[in-house]
Amino acid sequence: MNCHKIILTAACLAVSAAASATIDITVLQGNVRNSSKRCIDVVCRTSPGAVATINGEEAKVYKTGAFGLPVRLEDGPNRIEINVCLDGESASRTLEVNFPGKEPGASSCKDSPAPKVVPENAYAFTAKGAYLTYSNGKDRLGASKMGYVDEGIPVKIVGKSGSMYKVQLSERRTAFTDKDCLRLDPKGVPVLTNSGSISVKRSDRTDEVRVNLGARTLYHSWFDTDPSTLYVDIFGVMNNSNWITHGQSLEMIDRVECRQVESDVLRLVIRLKRKHLWGYSVKFEGNVLKINVRHTPELSLSAMHIGLDAGHGGSGLGAVSVTGTPEKDINLSIVYKVKNILERMGARVTLTRTGDETLSMDSRRKIMLDAGVDLLVSVHNNAGGSVFKPMGTSAYYKYVQNRDLALCVLNRILELDGVESRGLTGNFNFGLGTPTEYPTFLVEGLFVSSMPDEELLLDEDFRQKMAKKIVQGLQDYISDVREDD
Repeated sequence: MNCHKIILTAACLAVSAAASATIDITVLQGNVRNSSKRCIDVVCRTSPGAVATINGEEAKVYKTGAFGLPVRLEDGPNRIEINVCLDGESASRTLEVNFPGKEPGASSCKDSPAPKVVPENAYAFTAKGAYLTYSNGKDRLGASKMGYVDEGIPVKIVGKSGSMYKVQLSERRTAFTDKDCLRLDPKGVPVLTNSGSISVKRSDRTDEVRVNLGARTLYHSWFDTDPSTLYVDIFGVMNNSNWITHGQSLEMIDRVECRQVESDVLRLVIRLKRKHLWGYSVKFEGNVLKINVRHTPELSLSAMHIGLDAGHGGSGLGAVSVTGTPEKDINLSIVYKVKNILERMGARVTLTRTGDETLSMDSRRKIMLDAGVDLLVSVHNNAGGSVFKPMGTSAYYKYVQNRDLALCVLNRILELDGVESRGLTGNFNFGLGTPTEYPTFLVEGLFVSSMPDEELLLDEDFRQKMAKKIVQGLQDYISDVREDD
């Protein structure tokens, strides 16, 4: 038996055991001495099937045993009476809360001002796994990424903000990168170089563009959908390409153009034959910049290689439900159900984690890149908002070329009873959404912090239904690609 099944089964057995024991009340939220908020959420757990009231108002008891209500506080001391009864037995708890009051851990300190950018005027080479960001912004997902770049590219540092270095891209453009992405070295001096010949040819799995350069330089790529075009800006380069040779039998690329968009920025414009992009990479081989555009795989799940990521794991619990179930276990359970359905259809499947493991984003990306998957689905479940209401499902993507894939899966999950929409989010700076080598997106199934959503997620039949909907969404996307291309 897989470990993720053991964990969830144990949680269910614990709930069943509670039903046969003496009735009890455990306060999960709202047990505070002082509150600075006029309205607090009181959430408790008792035996499933019990009848519960809070200050005389009945509260629904979910199959998990969770129940609760929002409670409005009056000025001064407040008494909150909690009562439950089941099969002639009863129990009660009283909470005493003062309003207004300073909550434990609250701070009156003002946010520190943003650190100033301090000029460094130093030089470096990019390290393995280096990436560029648009700004020095910081949140839990980090600064918004422009994309990854090769190791060993010379870089001029023109400023610093916290752990972020500001680097020169061209005379008029700058970007930021984390200090761990650079190796400080006075020899890392960028040079202004010329481009040489450009060629386009077909290989086994890709159409490849090769640009001969006099030195390694920084670059930035992006995709446009109408018409389907891949752009690559190469910084510190002057156009001296006197020909662009196009090979025969190209599958993805129609033609390549080059433009000098700034005095030291050469732009490649790669026009594609197909609407849908199945991934691309930008890498140096010596001083030759190679852009490989992947061929469309056989458009059937039975012939495809699917990557599945169960969010969090190990020491990374993710969100924790109101009754104590960690999100990581629910994610892994859904991923295994998706895996089983796909493998029965004939698909090849690679998982980032197979058990309760702690894996970094870099490790997860490497697993998928090394496997050469055709697409990746990262499965998470959310937290936040109301604990009393269904909070719904959502899907997230970073690049516009992955929008349709995320939307197809979102639309299918919304067919499930009791599931509401939290929308589709683009430009999402999640680590597994940033590779360009394959289509990728993240689905947030439901909110483990919501009692009605948690009740659904802890139901194995519901998790199986969600897994089926994810697979159906993948099938829908493949069908759309087949029709469009």
